[in-house]
Amino acid sequence: MTAALGASSLGVNPLTAVLGLAAGAVGAAALGGVASHAPSISAPSITTVAADLHLTAGSTPAASTAHTAVAPVTAEPTSAAATVPELTKAAGMAQEVRKVDAAIANFESKIGSTNYENWCERAVENAFGVQGHYASAIQDWESQQQHSDWRHAPRGAMVFYDTSSDGHVALSLGDGRVVSSSAHHQVGIVPVDYFQHPLGWAYAPY
Repeated sequence: MTAALGASSLGVNPLTAVLGLAAGAVGAAALGGVASHAPSISAPSITTVAADLHLTAGSTPAASTAHTAVAPVTAEPTSAAATVPELTKAAGMAQEVRKVDAAIANFESKIGSTNYENWCERAVENAFGVQGHYASAIQDWESQQQHSDWRHAPRGAMVFYDTSSDGHVALSLGDGRVVSSSAHHQVGIVPVDYFQHPLGWAYAPY
């Protein structure tokens, strides 16, 4: 009791002081009291007893190994990966430009020919390397997504006119002109308003 009070006056936890005295007493008895009749108790065994007493007092021994938290590594997208959609889009646009240029060049190679007189739909389809998709220009027009601003039809777009029951179709050069059959009774290049009753334009589906 006196030891506990003295420890308290020195600022030491009384319970810790009592446990310390108990551990000392156990150690003395283990080393001296049974030395002649039992094997010596090794230092690790005494340490274990002290640890058990310490646990009984409600304390938790410090962990023997410290675990360092490792921050997760976040992969940043590379500049090449970030530009894949843009590159894909650019490649598609380049392919479309090549297709349009080839169709216009094909149509213009027939300038002066009268073989497509009254066969405007076939003339446009043949320019894209196809044939027989639509029976007439009007049927083609009604099958496409229509744009009414025919004066500003983009290069390679089909421009439609309500000239007859079958209609008429020409291929825009993108500069206010079209290449068409029936231009002065032959394949030729004329202003976009050369034919009567323009309906609008649509992208070629070929």
